[in-house]
Amino acid sequence: MTRTAGFTLVELMIVVAIVAIMAVLAFPSFSQQIMQDRVVTTANHLNSVYKYARSEAVKRDREIKLVVSGSKWQVKAAVDGVDTVLKEFVIHHHGVRVRLVDRTVWSSGEISAASEILIKDDNEKTVDYYLCILKSGQNWLAEKSIGCA
Repeated sequence: MTRTAGFTLVELMIVVAIVAIMAVLAFPSFSQQIMQDRVVTTANHLNSVYKYARSEAVKRDREIKLVVSGSKWQVKAAVDGVDTVLKEFVIHHHGVRVRLVDRTVWSSGEISAASEILIKDDNEKTVDYYLCILKSGQNWLAEKSIGCA
């Protein structure tokens, strides 16, 4: 008498049920992480656009304007007397909002006014951030609960 090795249908169904239960339990945590990642990604992108504007102002030895145009933040420089868009910040994730402001970065790297730019979404469980910019041009990201102080 020969016996074949393998799994029975009942054993396979039990494994599938365990995997399904684990997936159902992990989904809320996973979706929360995705929403948080969208806020963090947007904050980091905004920070990099600001740093780019500041470095261009110093490199070109002329003022660079950060201009709000709809939902975009455009980095503009006067090239041959015409304002040219060098780079722009665009929100790529639905549901994330940023309160942008017009600013000028001077050739010294200083900015026209200190700023606290809020990056947030509509979810109360995610952490919102500020892009904090001092008048000296120095900047950092801070959680909303901590603030820029």
